[in-house]
Amino acid sequence: MGESVSGGEAVSGESAAGVPSTFDHLVVAVPDLAAGVAEFEQLTGVRATPGGSHPGRGTANHLVPMVPRGWGPGSLTYLEILGSDPEQDPALAARSLPGVTELCAQRWAVHPNDLDATVAAADAVGVDYGGVFDMARSTPDGGRLEWRLTRRAPLAFGGAQPLLIDWGTTVHPAGSLRATEELHQVTDTAPEVPGTSGAGVLLLERLEFFGPDPDGMATAIEVLTGESVTVGRAPEPGFRAVLASPRGERVVSSPVST
Repeated sequence: MGESVSGGEAVSGESAAGVPSTFDHLVVAVPDLAAGVAEFEQLTGVRATPGGSHPGRGTANHLVPMVPRGWGPGSLTYLEILGSDPEQDPALAARSLPGVTELCAQRWAVHPNDLDATVAAADAVGVDYGGVFDMARSTPDGGRLEWRLTRRAPLAFGGAQPLLIDWGTTVHPAGSLRATEELHQVTDTAPEVPGTSGAGVLLLERLEFFGPDPDGMATAIEVLTGESVTVGRAPEPGFRAVLASPRGERVVSSPVST
């Protein structure tokens, strides 16, 4: 049986703004996976762990330990670096990573208590989440992950609208990234955590949302998460993630439209 998926529980200070209690992971996309992983480590000082390949999608990933500000040790959350898989057809990756020409915040995921009920609620009010898909990949240690998620193309609101994910009984990927029992408390800095694969854990300070239709974006996010967020007005829709790392604050934003 896999680890239970735990939401965010504030344990100290102010919780991360814009991050709902069902937050699961942040997807950072890169045009070249190996180069992107190296760039991310140089920027943050945190080393990513190889994840695996997504057959038929043209992509593979590396995973980075990350917890939102103020969340407790049971929080199963992480950052995913997603890029093209050199072992698959580049055309598949081009479809999965449209507009990704540099390291960027592509999308983010939440794990509702009941994915089907959340999908039904979205259908009832016309929030377009795309469809629900069964996914799977092998892990470097020979294991297998299986999950369900929503996927929409193009991404809604420039990736600011979260996708839904249900890990079922599979072991949550964050469980292999750090020994959660050693993560006693996340404070206002990115801590060094024994047992992690790299130089510490990233702290997600906040998520910021923006676009030309703030009300529409805010409504979609609230329907899918059950919580309200603040959305600023901007010419193009998107979001940014503010991270605290061993090398200082870093901001990862949606790709710029051309």
